[in-house]
Formats: sequence, C-alpha cells, structure tokens
Amino acid sequence: MSPVNNQLLKVQLTMKRLTAFASLVLFSLAQTTSAEIHRFHYENILGTSLELHIESDDSDAADRLKESALDEITRLSKILSSYDPTSEVSRWQRGELPGKALSNELSSVLTRAEYWRQQTGGAFDVRTKHLHNFWCQAEQRGVYPTTAQRQKLINSFSKAPYKWTSGTITMIDPNVAISLDALAKGFILDRVCQKILELDGETENFLINIGGDIRKLGSARWDVGIENPFTPHENADPLTRVKLTTAAAIATSGNYRRGYVINNVRESHIFDPRIGLPTSHIRSASVLATTGMDADALATAFSVLSVQQSLELAESHKEVECLLVLNNGSIVKSTGWPGRNVKESTESYVQAFQPEKNTGLHLTFSLNRPQEGRYRRPYVAIWLEDKDGFPVKTALLWLQIEQPGPRWHRDLTRWYRNDRARKLVESTDMIKTVGGATRGPGKYETRFDGTDNSGKQLPSGRYTLCIEVAREHGTYQIIRKPVELGSKAIPLTKIAGNVEVGGISYQYTPPTSRAN
Repeated sequence: MSPVNNQLLKVQLTMKRLTAFASLVLFSLAQTTSAEIHRFHYENILGTSLELHIESDDSDAADRLKESALDEITRLSKILSSYDPTSEVSRWQRGELPGKALSNELSSVLTRAEYWRQQTGGAFDVRTKHLHNFWCQAEQRGVYPTTAQRQKLINSFSKAPYKWTSGTITMIDPNVAISLDALAKGFILDRVCQKILELDGETENFLINIGGDIRKLGSARWDVGIENPFTPHENADPLTRVKLTTAAAIATSGNYRRGYVINNVRESHIFDPRIGLPTSHIRSASVLATTGMDADALATAFSVLSVQQSLELAESHKEVECLLVLNNGSIVKSTGWPGRNVKESTESYVQAFQPEKNTGLHLTFSLNRPQEGRYRRPYVAIWLEDKDGFPVKTALLWLQIEQPGPRWHRDLTRWYRNDRARKLVESTDMIKTVGGATRGPGKYETRFDGTDNSGKQLPSGRYTLCIEVAREHGTYQIIRKPVELGSKAIPLTKIAGNVEVGGISYQYTPPTSRAN
C-alpha cells in the first residue's frame, strides 16, 4: 500500500461555472443497450427515496420485476426495521422471540454486524441507537452530556452486543438498544438483487438505489456520481463519477444532512461508539464493495476510524475500495478506487473554503405522502421567471421516464408551455445516477446559482419562483412566489404548501460582488 501521506490530496477550491441547463433527474442510467430501460421512482421506502432501473423489452415483465422488488423490500423491512415494534428484530430485543427461532435473514445480518465490529475494533457497532437516544436527550435539554455520563454509557459497549450458544443468538444486555440501520439497507439491496436473479437469471441491466446506496447487476455500464458533501443540492454536479461495468455496490455515509444542535452548535449524527462522541473529521465516506451490506457497514465505519485506519482496512480486503472527503476539503482514496485521478475530477467541485459557496437562492421542500400505500414520486419543475414571465433558469425537473429518451409530460403545464425552455432541456444531458448520504423521506434541496440557463449572470431585479407539481392520477399544484434578487440578502422565509408539497422555505445570499 502506498504511504497514507501520499494519498492526501489538497483540493483546489475553485468552482467550474455550469454552462449547461442546470437540471437533474435524481438518478438514472448512462449505458448502451438495445432493450428498454424502465425507471421507477418512489418516496417513503425505508424512510427515504427509492429508484429502480430495469432493462426489459416487455413493459409488463418490468412491472412484475418492480413489484417483486417492492414486495421483497416490504418483507425484509418487517424483519429488520428498528422503527417497527412488530418487526422480528424488535420482538427479539424485547425477549418475545427466542434466539433459536430467528430467521436466516436476521441471523445473517447479526453475524455480519459482529464481524465488522471486530474488524473495526469497535468503530462499527449496532448499539449506536443507544447513543442516538442519549444525544437526543442532550439536544432536548440543550446541555452537553458530562464525561461521567458518557463513560457510564459506553461501559456497556465493552462486550459483544449478543452471543451465540448452540445455534441460539441472545442479547447480552437487553437494556441497551440496538439498530441494524447501518447495514440492513445494504442487505436489503443484496436480497432484492438476488430476487431479481431468481426471477430473471439472464438480466444484464438492473440497478436499485435506496436513499443514495446503490447496487447493480449485469455487465452494462453505469456512470455513478458521488454526491459533493459541500453542495448536496439536487441540481449540483457530483464530486466525481465512477463507471461500473460489473455487479457492485456503492454506499455513502456523511454528516452533512442530519445531526444534533446543542447550544447552537451542530453535531454529527454519526458516533464513535468507543468514546460516545459525534465524529467530526470525515465529511463523507463512500465505499465500493461486492455486496451492499459490506459497503453500507464500512461507509459508517470509515466515518469513525482515522483516515489511516480506514485505508488500511480497505487495502486488507481485496473487494473493498473507498473515497473519503475530509471536513477540511481534502480527498483521500484507496489505491484501487476506479475512475480518473480523483484530484483532477474533483478539484472543480469541492468548496470547503469557497467564499461564495452558500451564495444564491436556496430552496428546500418535501413531497407530501399520500394516504394510499406505495407512493410514486410526482412530476416536479422548479424554475425562475423574469418580470415578463419568461423562464430564465430551471433548477430542477423530475419526470417519470420508463423508456429510452426524454418524455416531456404536458402535465407540468406552465413549465411545458415555453417551447424554448423545453427544447433546451431536450438537448441537455439531465440523466445521472448519484450516491450520497441518506436523506429524510421526501426531503430535498435545490439552488439557483445566479446564472441563467445558458450560464450567463442574471441581472438584479424582480423574479418569480415557480414550483409546479403534478401527480399521475392525482392533483396538479403550482406555487408562484415573487422574490427580489440583488444586493440584499433574504432571510429564511417559509412558503405555504399544498396537498403535494410542503416544508417549503428559501433564503438568498447575494454574491460578494453584489452585497452591500
């Protein structure tokens, strides 16, 4: 292995101007195939978003595979979910289910979790749910826990969380809560792929993405982007891209989406279980492995271990590679990380110290969950119009695409009516696959960077922020909000939602050249 110091790459803090139409479909395919690619988007699956990409000449066959994948996710969630009090793992923890009666699925996840706990020297531990509850209480009180309180808690971590005796798995301390979230999602990805192979053993093109963790089957090439943890917007360029041509899994863990706020200080939601403290040195950790479960577990562990320990562990496992983004903006990769030189492909995107990294109009929103069961993501367009009603910048456009090539649905009536905007999109590569830290269900963020659709600087003035949503077999909604973009900042401002979209807020920070 190369010396670790030689792998530390200080990233140049420059930002390449986006000259293309700033719009992304969240996850998609870059490949060459004669069959059709059927794409399915769902929200509130395992508490996050789901994307399925299935190659098939038969749309009915693709629908059957999609339903089988969804059924498998539901089945496994009933085994592994720590949020469902009726799940198998929950009943086992309460002593309602004997350890000898555990399913093969739960036993497999528990076994692998203990393997990685030992391999990482305790940096990976399924008892971090206990730490989560501990720090949630500290956040509610607004007071940091004392060293004595923390030490008392982590003393319970000194032994293994459970033991094996004659085929029976028993919790050592039932009072210490465990959660399999850090590797259950990866396991579910693996089992869904296994189910697809059972149903269609000749599949050469299948990809599943649950909340930014990705697993693929087949030999078709996919371009997978790794999300930039400093600009995790839906319309931001990825940190770097990886070309995958074999079955593989990629998982990313990061401290940039979730956390705790105590005394106005934001702390990571990722803990070092050896000391009971939130981690702070790693912004995001991406892991490439042959299984989703290993990639998922190691992405968490590499957010806890030192950089050197993470690299050494990756190098000691032949099928594991990693890409680490440090909080200071440095990039570290294992020797076998695929693709171009990471420094070359990321120096334009990482902005840890970029003075204007937070400038522009930032918008956050959430997609409301309907009362019915499985929830397909609606069509969404978010754009700015000038004073004449012309769409000068489209930040986000989501359409359901279930065949090759774009299908610009007329359901988004106001956005669609502008022929120039639509033609510009049709000539732009919007379709990308991006992996990143898990987001909350239906929660998204996008940004207007101050340029128009051709990359030119927008003049100061009055604009209208437009949010248009249309659900297949559902409702149509549009929100239009006047905003003044110039030299004055706009503080965080909430917008009333509707039946389809809620949790809407925006704020504007002018670039240095315009600020008073």
